[in-house]
Amino acid sequence: MDTPVTARSIDVLLYKDMNLLDVAGSVQTFKTARVNSRRKYKMRYVTLDGRPVRSCCGLRLEPEAKLGCTSASNDLLIPGGIGVDAMIEDPQLRRIIQERAALEGDGRLISICSGALVLAAAGVLDGKAATTHWSRAADVRSYAKVNWDLDRICTTQGRVFTSAGVVTGIDLTLAIVRADCGPAVALEVARELVVQLRRTGGQSQYALHLAGQFSQDETLARLIEQVISQPQAHWSLERLAETAGMNPRTLSRHFKRDLQDTPAQFVERVRVDHARGLLSENLPLKQVARDSGFGDLQRMRRAFQRRFGVRVSEYLNTFGDA
Repeated sequence: MDTPVTARSIDVLLYKDMNLLDVAGSVQTFKTARVNSRRKYKMRYVTLDGRPVRSCCGLRLEPEAKLGCTSASNDLLIPGGIGVDAMIEDPQLRRIIQERAALEGDGRLISICSGALVLAAAGVLDGKAATTHWSRAADVRSYAKVNWDLDRICTTQGRVFTSAGVVTGIDLTLAIVRADCGPAVALEVARELVVQLRRTGGQSQYALHLAGQFSQDETLARLIEQVISQPQAHWSLERLAETAGMNPRTLSRHFKRDLQDTPAQFVERVRVDHARGLLSENLPLKQVARDSGFGDLQRMRRAFQRRFGVRVSEYLNTFGDA
């Protein structure tokens, strides 16, 4: 006999000029999850004052209730958007978030994109690893007690969750569905939404993909995609140039033009980003170094020191649960 499924309730905060996709992608992921043919999550749409708001694309949104401090079984999802700057300054919202964070139980605080800045303003990210949209790099400096890593897709720190931006909210909610319902349900949701169940790498890796797609040179674009898909290959300057059908000097000039990197710097960036994704899977360090293309652990350690100014062990201590 199947065990009865108790739906988990999630308050979804709506506010003026929020990013609609931050809400839609995450909510659709939760809504698609079913256990024993029954929905696992129940959404409730709320605003601070219970009144309708308009998203940044102009769509008018009608809430079901006014946001308050509810039972510990309820999660709170905070999207991002250009309106988040006004929400950061709202003392009522900061107080509600602090009260929810202080409640006993398993109630979670989930932020999408720049919604993480609201959590940071409330102080609930202090001492925790967190991420947000890459364009907010200047804003996060105001919250020095937070361990920011803006190249990470999403982070999990106890009952507090953050994601990088917009569609990475789907990555985060898929991870939550997997933790709550198991990998089979998460895979079913990912197939329904036609998305990857788990993406390795961070925001920079997708920026590299885009750089390749928008390169003026189709040959360089194909080379970029090949390096990203095969970071473990032996990518010397000579091998890169031969694959691209250019001489090394011409290839270096094209890399500088389109990526502002030398070919060697680009390969290292790809490998470091791939290694960070593998580290999040708790694989042995020697295997991570091998599979990401560094070959040996010492070479990977030096690359992390150059990129982040920290040892691999220090990186894991800070972001190991993320």
